[in-house]
Amino acid sequence: MSGKNHYPNTYNWQSTNPITGFLPNPRPNGSIPSGTVNGAMASTNVIYSNIIDLSFYDNIGLEVTWTGTPTGTIEVLVSNSGINFYSLTFNPGLTQPAGSASGYVIDLNQIPFRYLLLRYTNASGSGTLTAYGFGKDLN
Repeated sequence: MSGKNHYPNTYNWQSTNPITGFLPNPRPNGSIPSGTVNGAMASTNVIYSNIIDLSFYDNIGLEVTWTGTPTGTIEVLVSNSGINFYSLTFNPGLTQPAGSASGYVIDLNQIPFRYLLLRYTNASGSGTLTAYGFGKDLN
């Protein structure tokens, strides 16, 4: 039996950017989850996940799934300050929603940042976006 700590996360989607007004405190959990688990991908909207505090994680696995016919861009944003969030660059790049239902997993092995936020920008079409995360430490 493993003695590793495990941290499941549910990413809730909202149209309000949680960075606005987010003040990191010592040992926080990140932003308070608000919004809904099923994010609405419609029109030309932008939706954001809650902010996840990665302080206790060494490895993160994300499962991202979308339904419907959306076309848009999914970004993984990170920060150490909790003030400025920047998009991670992936090589190869993340597959983006292109008019049909799909999904993928993202491996964030030993990610060196404190906070994580997902952002989706819809260009056309509609659908539902869900994301689930799981983190664990190396001990």
